[in-house]
Amino acid sequence: METGDRAFREFATLVRRRDGSFVERVNEGLELCRSALDVEYGFLARVDDGEHTVLAIAREGDLPGAPGDHRPLGETFCEHTVAERETVAFGRLDDAPPGAADRGAHTEEGFSCYVGAPVTVDERVYGTCCFTAREPREAFADRERELVAALASWMSDGLTARARKLALTSEGDRVDGFAAMIDHDIREPLSAARGHAQLAHEAAADADADEVTRHTEATVTALSRTERLVADLLRLASDSERAGGVAPVDVRSAAEHAWAETTGGTSGARLTTEAGVRVPADESLLKQLLAETFRFCLETGGDDLRVRVTSLDDRPGFSVADDGPGFPGESADRPENGTASLDGIERIAAAHDWEVTAGLSAEGGLRIEVETDEGIWPTTATTSHAQNRLRTGTAGDGWADSPEEGVDGSADADTVTESDAGSDD
Repeated sequence: METGDRAFREFATLVRRRDGSFVERVNEGLELCRSALDVEYGFLARVDDGEHTVLAIAREGDLPGAPGDHRPLGETFCEHTVAERETVAFGRLDDAPPGAADRGAHTEEGFSCYVGAPVTVDERVYGTCCFTAREPREAFADRERELVAALASWMSDGLTARARKLALTSEGDRVDGFAAMIDHDIREPLSAARGHAQLAHEAAADADADEVTRHTEATVTALSRTERLVADLLRLASDSERAGGVAPVDVRSAAEHAWAETTGGTSGARLTTEAGVRVPADESLLKQLLAETFRFCLETGGDDLRVRVTSLDDRPGFSVADDGPGFPGESADRPENGTASLDGIERIAAAHDWEVTAGLSAEGGLRIEVETDEGIWPTTATTSHAQNRLRTGTAGDGWADSPEEGVDGSADADTVTESDAGSDD
């Protein structure tokens, strides 16, 4: 191609640059190659458990598409790239690998040309860097294929280096986190257990059997929570990676679990969750982060609080907001310095390289936003799903194969539903 040399020079400049974040340069690289190839779309996509999720996108004009779009891997041309672990390219469907015409998600949208290369992290397939368009074209030239492969290789190096650096720098953070977890997270339920045990003792002296039972049960609940936190500490201490099993996690499910643990089914507060919000996370740590957030909301808002968990409209991640009085202290629109619960939230977020922002909700209560860095995070994805599907001709499963379940078990992927967890209403 006539513009090939210029594209390679621009790509070399991008690689040498040190300004801008990795995510910003990924987006620039996709647009550079999309323009050079003269196609409609360029993607960096993550492949995990049979699911193809767009992390970054370059597109022509106002064409549809956004980070977070996901579909079963088996419905995309990228399945061939993942299975073969090498660059796959064709200018028209007639020249595509066998079975490409059956990739519903791409062919139904009219795509007919494609070039993609695997993106790896520590030699494991993480996803694909690919480009596609609706108009058939001549076969991609060797120089064009080399450009895509070079971009995918640079992305692989960047993601691998990022993962290793974060794993190393997190060791010191983990030690600090252990101290903070012992100081606050474990001290708090132990203090609660001690208080309820004392009240149970006083109630026994007064021969008040109901109060004895109530405080005894509360003591057991607090000690059970302490036991779970100790188990988390032991797991983290033995884990050689920063946020051990990082994988896509459904925020609704994690939130409802954390809510039930935090309220113990005795609070009059209510939780609302939005379906379809997923983040790459260590599931146990995400539940702990949400529990810390809910506990902070309940401490400041009281038992009649309404708490909602939703996606961020303009960024990847989620928010927790309530209709309470806002932050304690002199200013109602920001937290006091050194607030223990916020420290716990930020510590867990830091283990995933997330950003936490605290402010006011639309109702004047608390709003805590957790931004998940566009989901560009190495996972343990492998090629087994794609290889098995191509070998057997069977469809694989992934997130998009099963609907979101509301708290009543009904499928509802597009609405916000109320959870009765922890409510006496």
